[in-house]
Amino acid sequence: KVVVGGSDQTVGFQVPVDSWATSTPGYQVHDTGATEPFDATDAPPTGWSVVNADDTEGGWQFDDPSNRGNGTGGDGAFAIVDSDHFGGAATQDTSLVTPVYDFTGKDNPELAFNTQYQQFNNQTAEVEATEDGGKTWTKVWTAGSSILPGQRITVPLTDFAGKSAVRLRFHFASHFGWWWSVDNVFIGDRAVTPTPGALVVGTVSDANTSTGVVGATVTSQDKPTEQAASVATPDDPNLSDGYYSLFSTTFGSHSFTAARSKYSSQSKAVKVGADSAVAADFTLKAGNITVTPGSVAATVAWGGSKTQNLTVKNTGGAPATVKLGEQSGAFTQQGKGAALRTVKGEFTPLSSKAHAKSGTAGPAAVPADGPWQTAPDFPGAIMDNAVSAQDGKVYSAFGFTGTADSKDMYVLDPVAGGWTKLASASDTREDPAHGFIDGKFYAVGGWAASGNPDAKLEIYDPGSDSWTTGASAPKPYAGSGSAVLDGKLYMVGGCGADSCGTTDASVYDPKSDSWSAIAAYPEPIAWQACGAVDDLLYCAGGLGSGNSDVSHTYVYDPGADSWSPLADMPAPQWGSAYTAANGQLLLAGGVGNNALTNRSQAFDPKAGTWSALPNPTVPTYRGGGAPGFYKVGGGTAPSTPTSKAELLPGYDQTGSGDITWLGESTDQFTLQPGAKATVTVSLDASVPEVTQPGDFTAALTVGTDTPYSVPRVPVSLHVNPPKTWGKITGTVLGATASGGTAPLAGATVQIDSWASTYTLTTAADGTYALWLDTRNNPLTVIVAKDGYQPTVTTVKIQKGATVTSNFTLKRK
Repeated sequence: KVVVGGSDQTVGFQVPVDSWATSTPGYQVHDTGATEPFDATDAPPTGWSVVNADDTEGGWQFDDPSNRGNGTGGDGAFAIVDSDHFGGAATQDTSLVTPVYDFTGKDNPELAFNTQYQQFNNQTAEVEATEDGGKTWTKVWTAGSSILPGQRITVPLTDFAGKSAVRLRFHFASHFGWWWSVDNVFIGDRAVTPTPGALVVGTVSDANTSTGVVGATVTSQDKPTEQAASVATPDDPNLSDGYYSLFSTTFGSHSFTAARSKYSSQSKAVKVGADSAVAADFTLKAGNITVTPGSVAATVAWGGSKTQNLTVKNTGGAPATVKLGEQSGAFTQQGKGAALRTVKGEFTPLSSKAHAKSGTAGPAAVPADGPWQTAPDFPGAIMDNAVSAQDGKVYSAFGFTGTADSKDMYVLDPVAGGWTKLASASDTREDPAHGFIDGKFYAVGGWAASGNPDAKLEIYDPGSDSWTTGASAPKPYAGSGSAVLDGKLYMVGGCGADSCGTTDASVYDPKSDSWSAIAAYPEPIAWQACGAVDDLLYCAGGLGSGNSDVSHTYVYDPGADSWSPLADMPAPQWGSAYTAANGQLLLAGGVGNNALTNRSQAFDPKAGTWSALPNPTVPTYRGGGAPGFYKVGGGTAPSTPTSKAELLPGYDQTGSGDITWLGESTDQFTLQPGAKATVTVSLDASVPEVTQPGDFTAALTVGTDTPYSVPRVPVSLHVNPPKTWGKITGTVLGATASGGTAPLAGATVQIDSWASTYTLTTAADGTYALWLDTRNNPLTVIVAKDGYQPTVTTVKIQKGATVTSNFTLKRK
């Protein structure tokens, strides 16, 4: 028996690509009449040979000449004959021939292999066998039609049972056709050896909630290699979640232990009898933290402070460690946004360029009751772009323009109010995995010009405005969910050249410039939304098997290398613009139930619930999202991108940090079961960072080593202005080329008094505001922006009142 490629060394031998690059004694290569002879990297493994007919160019290869990637479902090295790669001037009639096998005494020999095959007219792919040294060959299998990626083929060889000298060959013939890939080849007689044993079955449950614990491991202490994992049981209403079934080969009384991360383990003796089943249920204890009251709020005078006590209690059955953190930027939305819109159609998840449709038209923007704001349009129509934010600026790279794929990078400075072109990458891509790590932008995967996902990792440095490369991805995908967590780039699920949906997930570590596989996603997926919140990775929605809509939500714990299910989305979406901000996973737009939508949703990991966000004005899919919450580009119909960018303000907080006006008497402690602690929360308006009166909001995060999420504690501080202060506010408009006016973002508003000078910058909607002591009167207000004529006026503010001063700037 033999294995070609793959990683399962228990059933034969493994020959990685790297070892094929060196001469291996024992193989034979016959390349009669080939104009492109095999070199060292083309060599088959020991004992195998490649035989090409006369006047044949391009036989079986082992170096993936077109960089198609291993589409067989196997890993690592594989064999491929690629007619398309050699072009219209070449003809293939090539065989990959096995060593000789002795089936003497074998009753049920068989062939099994992983494969991907792309059919073409007058092209054949078949497996043949010989028992007379190749004088006669018998066909035992033929492809017949295209075979989807990841198929495992099994072929009985019963006609050759008992034969002493059997060889097989993978025979391909074509002229400017497609390709055939083969991996993980097994040849031999499968035998089953009975093993005496018994079943230990039962459930693992949570001592606090009495619910089943999924993902617990039950292990035999006398034979640790015998273990089983507890699973969910959605298909059996009479069987509780947390069910496990363990095959044990030890008989008599033995100890078994159930364990799960963040629970105390439990061991018990179980009497096991041969050829029987014995029940053993486990109940795991864990800490369980509650915080009361559920919020902190205070109103103080200018420069004042207040305190409020929180009671933290452990109601669980095991010790629990609590770590408090601060998170700024909780935001209360005003207005409802645009009305929910759905546009029926056929929306492909595959490459926009390769599957472009002509004559498509998308929905236009509609009026909305805030709070989405218009951001500066992208310089051109774009979809499948990679969008991220860094140092208050929004970056958009790659994508599909409607006619071609792009390798361009642009940056939006919200203060300056415009996009600027930066250095271009080396490769074009559609929808790569991406994100900023330590100030540099990383992008990998995405559909390349070849139509396959691009394995090259490109890295952009804003400081030098230049691109470099890192380690290539072993398994690149397009349309994957991606996010940056703990300084690493995650790529989850995605699409290949011709199909979408995989459980593959991997992570790139820039410190070691290396890739690692992580636990497989719980179901095949592509086009889902992913984001990092509080040291965990959350993914939701997407497209599943057969391009079916998915509404499931999962969380990945890097410490345990495991995924866990969470609350389903209220409505499925794929291809959304997404990001993580303010401690939530945010989605805007996308496709669900074969309809384009502007639906926006948010998942709060602390509460474990989904909620609706205001809807943007234009339904799009396959655009980019970034903290802010920015939505840039996207398709309004298949292969029909838009240049529109929108902003949902307030969602700009991307991590925890120290908030100067908020303090806690302690931030970490351990509570025994039933114990409680008092935490004093201080709200102080006298710190230098509180420069203006108004409402300050934040949240206390409650991290624990328990299996449960503890809701954030909202914190609000209202600071009243001094009685002698007044407010000046207004909106700055600019004249447009068409004769109208529009809000000017990034305009400079300079306010001068006899005592000091204040310089403000207008927001995206053109507004500005400032509180001042009325003793600063009169105020000189100067408004300016490049390309416009500046203007000056004098304003007097009033005690406890708001004075509105609007400006309209004329073009130079």
